[in-house]
Amino acid sequence: MPRPSRSAGMTIITTLITLSSGIFLAGARAPAPGEACSLLTKEDAAAALGEAATGPKAVGPLPAGPGSTVTGCEYTGSGIHNVKLNVTRLAASSVAMFKSICGKKTKDGLAGMGDVACWYNEKHEELQVIKGSAFLSVQLRRSGNPTEPIIAVMKQALAKLK
Repeated sequence: MPRPSRSAGMTIITTLITLSSGIFLAGARAPAPGEACSLLTKEDAAAALGEAATGPKAVGPLPAGPGSTVTGCEYTGSGIHNVKLNVTRLAASSVAMFKSICGKKTKDGLAGMGDVACWYNEKHEELQVIKGSAFLSVQLRRSGNPTEPIIAVMKQALAKLK
């Protein structure tokens, strides 16, 4: 039986290293424009949290109903502090329904944000905005009043939205 040559063994090792590097780099890809993690930076998250942020933890893109996709991005601070941005690209047939739902909620301090903006509830821990066919939701859990930091995060995300 012929013995494999040393160069054949080196070729196999080099190929395996190259393939595993490609798999690692594919998992660490930069987010596509408009995906949640392209709209929320670590610096924006740290400012909203009022402390150092770790992350991001990216989710998606995932299907979110016929013709819709969702991506998510989360940064964490100490304890249970975190900030999350979800971006849902809506099917054209869903936009009016989302605008209607948001239209029935409070809009304190949200003038000029997207096409429609609303607070999920009176605690101001989640802000929802519809701009074109994009539905953005920012959730913030931290000590103190979340209103101004969550508005700042949303403004930053909307400025980067494509």
